[in-house]
Amino acid sequence: MSKKLFAACAVIFVGVLGGVHLFAATKAPTFDISVWIPYWQKTAGASSTLTHLDNVTQISPFAYELQDDGSIKNALKATEEPWPSLIEEARKKNIKIYPSILSYASTPTDQYAIYLLLAQKKKRLAHVDAIVDLVKTNKFDGIDIDYENKLAEDRAYFSIFLTELGTALHKNGKKLICTVEARTPPESRYATTSQEILKKVEYSNDYKTIGSVCDQVRIMAYDQGGDDALLVKQNAALGNVYKPVADINWVMKVATLALSDIPAKKIILGVPTYGYKYEVIPATGTSTQLYSRIGSMNWNYADGLAKSIGVTPTRNTAGELSFTYATTTGVNGESLGGWHQYLVWYSDAQAIADKLRIAKLYKLGGMSIFKIDGGQDPGIWSVLGTH
Repeated sequence: MSKKLFAACAVIFVGVLGGVHLFAATKAPTFDISVWIPYWQKTAGASSTLTHLDNVTQISPFAYELQDDGSIKNALKATEEPWPSLIEEARKKNIKIYPSILSYASTPTDQYAIYLLLAQKKKRLAHVDAIVDLVKTNKFDGIDIDYENKLAEDRAYFSIFLTELGTALHKNGKKLICTVEARTPPESRYATTSQEILKKVEYSNDYKTIGSVCDQVRIMAYDQGGDDALLVKQNAALGNVYKPVADINWVMKVATLALSDIPAKKIILGVPTYGYKYEVIPATGTSTQLYSRIGSMNWNYADGLAKSIGVTPTRNTAGELSFTYATTTGVNGESLGGWHQYLVWYSDAQAIADKLRIAKLYKLGGMSIFKIDGGQDPGIWSVLGTH
């Protein structure tokens, strides 16, 4: 009998004075494992997920895309294979389907467009209706709202939007999943900033409201970069190369801060499966050595690269893997006109296992993996199988 079935069906029989009393066992708290599957790698991602459905409880095909005019672009093409087959199999196992709607306001024009969408009641309510219709038409279990890089001026309107959307979804028996940026404690992110300025820091997400109206809150504890100035400073003092995707120490700070506003059972810790490649720019004169990010990569590519050049990746101070190498040729064998040095830094199954332990220690509601695209460390499935 599976752990899930046992937890749901277990009963305790106790003999008392020759009689038998039946007590329903307390149901174990749910710990969700969700995966984001990007549409640009949907075939490989869906295939990998389909093979390991017993290791997950939620699937989020990623992503529908919010347009500047408020419409929702069907970049996902959810009615086309492999989605229907994956969703059908997932439903047989009672795995919930929460597709993501993505908005990333990369320009001032984009930011103004989402401000107008949220601030104008008529447009906002029409957007709510469109989302509910999308969920009902496709018989999804709910929706994952991932609206990133908003302005602080959007905070109140975004809260109203989520409140209205949550109410509308709940009336139809659907759930609202909210994906938000990780929040680094101000004293760590702005380690060299005065206390007076720290008091003026504002956010575009109201964690308290989000924690109240959303059924789950996925916190994107990745793409850390230099967000934690204190950790950057500490590693620099030790002479460490430091280009983290998600330092375990930073993740603990992010989770601790979130817990002050969001119920633990609603927090889903978002973790990465990927990494980045940097070109190392040597120091000259009085300058310092720099790292120019030249692209992202998955575990499969990084592992293959390390093996091809005979390098053994090492576990770094962030709890992730990294290695450096030098070459005179490019990826296609072309001459680079001299030696060039590179740094590769990425996440693997061990890094995810460490973060899983944090999520369990903090009694969070689960963990969400970004992303399953066929290039992730295959070892993560055995890690997730132990949850």
